[in-house]
Amino acid sequence: MATAERKRPWYLVFALLGALAFGANGARYGWNLIALYREPVDTSLAGQGIADDADRAAVVARMDAYVRTLDAAKARGWPFGVATLLLGGATLFFVMRTMGGSAGARTALVQLVVAQAGLNAAGHWLLRDVDEAGLRVAEAEKGARAHEDGPDKPWTDDKYRLDVKLLRAEGLAVEMIGSCLVVLGLTRRRVRDFFESATAAIGER
Repeated sequence: MATAERKRPWYLVFALLGALAFGANGARYGWNLIALYREPVDTSLAGQGIADDADRAAVVARMDAYVRTLDAAKARGWPFGVATLLLGGATLFFVMRTMGGSAGARTALVQLVVAQAGLNAAGHWLLRDVDEAGLRVAEAEKGARAHEDGPDKPWTDDKYRLDVKLLRAEGLAVEMIGSCLVVLGLTRRRVRDFFESATAAIGER
């Protein structure tokens, strides 16, 4: 007797889309980090489009500091970039397999999402100096743009300063909560039943 076909749970779609986003973002971040180590960075380009000399110099100085911090962290940053790229790519692959109804791929995807969350948490600690230096560049750019809109406001105004620690903590919290929701969506009973049903249907053909 043919196994009754089960409907795909609606939250499974969102879980897979979330896993797809995490995988793509991880692969992109890893690739960009590797590229920064493989190719020389022209820090003078950071000031392009900024009319004010002082603001432009401030942005370039922040970029110089970022590159120096990045180079000093190469022993940590390079392997982290490679691991993030590989893990993100693997997550994308198993998302596609899971979308095709593979129960084994779903199990592997859950493990990959958990591993990626752990790696992101480790990177939050291992590369905190690099992340903070990068956010300082963004802070200087934000102040320079604001200065162009209102020349009476110097880019050093506290109004344009970024709370770096808060931003990093918020980013990590969003990643962890998102990962938990993805894992929850992939491990619900209805989802397991759906994949078991799909596997049984394939076996009967």
